Amino acid sequence: MNTLKTILFCIIMEIMIIVCVASANIYSNPLWYFFFYNILYGVVFSFLIPIFLLRKERNMLYRIGVKPFGRKQIVVLILFVAISVGGQLVPIAASGGIIPWNLLPMGMLPLVMTTFFEEFLFRGFFQSSLEKDFGAFPVVIMSGLMFSLYHVGYPGFRTSADIVLLFVVGVGFAVSYKLSDNNLIVSY
Repeated sequence: MNTLKTILFCIIMEIMIIVCVASANIYSNPLWYFFFYNILYGVVFSFLIPIFLLRKERNMLYRIGVKPFGRKQIVVLILFVAISVGGQLVPIAASGGIIPWNLLPMGMLPLVMTTFFEEFLFRGFFQSSLEKDFGAFPVVIMSGLMFSLYHVGYPGFRTSADIVLLFVVGVGFAVSYKLSDNNLIVSY
């Protein structure tokens, strides 16, 4: 794709996933939620459309960051997990709160699905595609922005503080992907 087509495609995809996520959260019926979130956003927009567009590329999985682990990837993974998990658990423990370990199994499937959808699309497809035209630094910023704006579809992430926080998180994911050169690490 040329630069203008890539930008337009990314904007259209961003709007479509915001609509899907917002629709999933508007309809409280689990069937509608499953349809909009898991089927449309997850499978169609985050996975099938990018796969269709990349179908003629030789090393499609390599192109979207699915690569074998090496020493560099393991170091980035350890640092990323320590910062991510520590950033969530340390404040709870420091305030004397109880960490709800019993909820961990219930959150695994949605966590795995959501992280796969998000990272496959935002890092594997968007970041890799845009980096060819714009370079690493601008695309890390663009990826963070796209990641934060996509969350506008969720009712709990609509304040400016939430968007700024999610921008920083998105930039962190983009930097981790760039440093590790492996989307599997950022996803999981």
